[in-house]
Amino acid sequence: MIPTLEGNILLEYYKRHQTEQETVKTRLQEIKGIHRGHVGIVTGGGVIEDLLEATKIFSKQYPNITYNVDIHGTNDIISAIVTDKAHIGIVFYSMPNPHLRVHRTSIQPLYAIAARGHPLTNETQPISFARLVQEKIIMPDISFGVRQILRDAEKKERCEIIPYIQTNSFAVMIAFAIAGEGITIQPKFSVRKEIENGSLVAIPIQQKNLEQAELHLITHQGRQLGIGPARLLDILANNMPAFVG
Repeated sequence: MIPTLEGNILLEYYKRHQTEQETVKTRLQEIKGIHRGHVGIVTGGGVIEDLLEATKIFSKQYPNITYNVDIHGTNDIISAIVTDKAHIGIVFYSMPNPHLRVHRTSIQPLYAIAARGHPLTNETQPISFARLVQEKIIMPDISFGVRQILRDAEKKERCEIIPYIQTNSFAVMIAFAIAGEGITIQPKFSVRKEIENGSLVAIPIQQKNLEQAELHLITHQGRQLGIGPARLLDILANNMPAFVG
């Protein structure tokens, strides 16, 4: 069924009414000192460790506010924010979107992530994109921001990456890389623990798109967040390692 013009207007009004109702309810609860509510977060799998650092702070301040964390690709993250299915998104993306408000941006270069002992780990200089495409690469599908950034790099470098393994699971990409089944392309923060324990090594890639990849903290442009989501947003912006160092 396709809604009429009048139906779309009513649907937009209903969504705005739901969002405003949630905000009013949360503010009234805050005034009463209840500090209850719910916050929805959408992000990719690689940001979970950094997200946990910030949510610990939030949970101590607001122990009665619950939240859910949904893992999606970039396209679904943006869709969830624009349709108000979630309050806060953390995402890699390259194209400006008028429906999104960006609260924090961090340059997070993409690296070739390989198991210790892989031939690439012997390189003493950043590798070229042409060298990268010769490897067996474990990649997410095109709905993910990292893959979209890689696609833009392919166009610029006029060469194509043929995925050795394609998956929508961050855990699968990391597991296969650790096992030496191939390399993956990720920002350093997403494999910080594996780099520290020596199971993975990050090799710089000399390519402008990958060197200037951006991580964004986003909400729906024009949506007025309740006190709970707004406080969490502030904590994420000022405490997540991926955004503050």
